[in-house]
This record gives sequence, structure tokens and C-alpha cells, in this order.
Amino acid sequence: MNAIINQLFEIEKKALEQNIDGFERNLKRIYHELEEKGYKIVNPLGTNYDERDSSIEANILNSNSKKITKVIRPTIYKSENNTFQLIQKAVVIVE
Repeated sequence: MNAIINQLFEIEKKALEQNIDGFERNLKRIYHELEEKGYKIVNPLGTNYDERDSSIEANILNSNSKKITKVIRPTIYKSENNTFQLIQKAVVIVE
């Protein structure tokens, strides 16, 4: 399922970069279905990076930077026994 979620994330990212608006409703429906199946997908773009956050693997381009400027892969959690388990760490760039 991670591979499917990552491909969906890439499609959404490319659609936003190219200002293609026709997919927004469809993407929201797919994300909703994933949530119904117990998945939680987190895109940390634009947030401050905290090295204590174990759900993120960061490539830091500037040691003085704290902002996540690019997300290669999102964080993915799966609900099991009413708690969310981390199944994929986000891969990000901090500039």
C-alpha cells in the first residue's frame, strides 16, 4: 500500500506544480478512502523541522535552516488496535 500512496502523492505534487486543477476532487476522494481503511498520510511541507521527530528523515542543505521546503515521500501511519503505527517515515529537504 505504501507504493500506491507514494505514487498518489507524486501525482498530486506534479498536478500542483503544473497548476492542473482537474484532479483535486478525485484525489480528495482517494485520500478519504485511504483514511477509511485506517491510513493517515502527513505532508510536512512548510513546517519547521525538528531533529527529535522520528517520523522524518531529512536532508539538511543549510545548517541554519529549519523549514521543510520539499517532501520526497510523506509520512504514513496505519491504524492498528485504535492506535496509529508509523509505517513510513517522510523523506524531506530542509533549506
